[in-house]
Amino acid sequence: MKSTHQETNSRAVKKRCIKTATSPAAAFHFIAAILIITALLTPTASAGVVSGNTHLEVYVSEITPNPARPGEDLLIKINIENTGNDPAENVKIGIEELDPFIFKYSTSEVYGSGTNTERIFQIEQIRQRAKVELNFHFRVDERATSGVRQLEFTIADGDGVSFSKRIPIRVEGNPDIVLMGTVITPANGGNASVDALIPGQAFYLRTTVKNSGNGNAKNVRVILDFNGSSPIIPLEDNVQFFESLKAGSSENLSFKLLLGSNAEVQPYKIPLRITASNEAGDFQINKAQEIGVNVLNQAKINIASLKFDPQMPVKGQKVSMILKLENVGEGEARFVKASLDGLEGSGSTEAFLGRLKKDDDAPAVFTFIPEKAGDQEVTLLVEYEDDFGKHQLSEDLTFSVDRQEGSIIPLVLGAALILAAAVFYMKKKGKL
Repeated sequence: MKSTHQETNSRAVKKRCIKTATSPAAAFHFIAAILIITALLTPTASAGVVSGNTHLEVYVSEITPNPARPGEDLLIKINIENTGNDPAENVKIGIEELDPFIFKYSTSEVYGSGTNTERIFQIEQIRQRAKVELNFHFRVDERATSGVRQLEFTIADGDGVSFSKRIPIRVEGNPDIVLMGTVITPANGGNASVDALIPGQAFYLRTTVKNSGNGNAKNVRVILDFNGSSPIIPLEDNVQFFESLKAGSSENLSFKLLLGSNAEVQPYKIPLRITASNEAGDFQINKAQEIGVNVLNQAKINIASLKFDPQMPVKGQKVSMILKLENVGEGEARFVKASLDGLEGSGSTEAFLGRLKKDDDAPAVFTFIPEKAGDQEVTLLVEYEDDFGKHQLSEDLTFSVDRQEGSIIPLVLGAALILAAAVFYMKKKGKL
């Protein structure tokens, strides 16, 4: 965009010609004095260019807001002043769009009441000892993070002499603290997460606190915010503190808790409160978040008793092993079944019991014919399901098997006859 408006000097200057006769020495001292006074009175420019008798300087007069905020508008006012003795012609102004600033438009009296949307434009003339004010409007990228950023302007006159001016701008975003990846793990069960707890169980609440905002946070606290009626009790400190948390960064934390033995079977909520502020302390975070946990009763199967019918198993004869299984847990056991592994014999090695409620018991009966006398070792496997899923327990059992009935007498008699014959033979030889 080009503007045909020219800056006017606010004061008229009348020319007067004075004829004086001066010596060369006096003239030299006069010129030297003028140069010294000019050097002392000329203000220091933030950036400038000298081209012939023009001298362009750039000053920043306003940055609003300061600091700039991500996702909001930004106004920068600059003055371009010609401190030289001649007008500056065809002054080109360019804006280097640097992240995170997005140029929208500029306004100025030099181009009237309208707006300029070009990033590179020209002012036809800036008169000597005059200045123009330019208002630049930007948008700050909403993803910008806190820190000092820069905008760059380039100024060039009609003679091609140019310079650049970098303006530092502080950007300050606001933090946003969130909890991520929250899991419940038993206190004695490693790091494996669970979906439910049982009354009387100690556990860890593990989570990650993250600053998902675009500003740094300080004095971050995550607080267990229980009331007196909750059956969940903190076993350690109920506050986790982080002095600072930069934008995009995260920290892991955990709380150790105990679910009271009187907790009812129902879902519970673990209330957490998160507090923090931005670095300047003028933006506060105070939010609540709840973590749900389900409480269920768990079944537990034990062997209540073991017996045989008949009482003493005999090799080659049918016998029944009767195992009484009992549910000593708080929850219901479903699809209960038992099996024997490693049995040396033929017969049934599986038994299905079905459903066992709390404190219920039922027999698992295995009928088989032992094929070997002596001690027998078998493994009992019990499988069942409850509200927590599938379970399996194993128990090693040892029992004795006698030899077949009636086989022992002939052996004893045979041994006695052999012994009697030997005694008789020895007497006959006179050796006894």
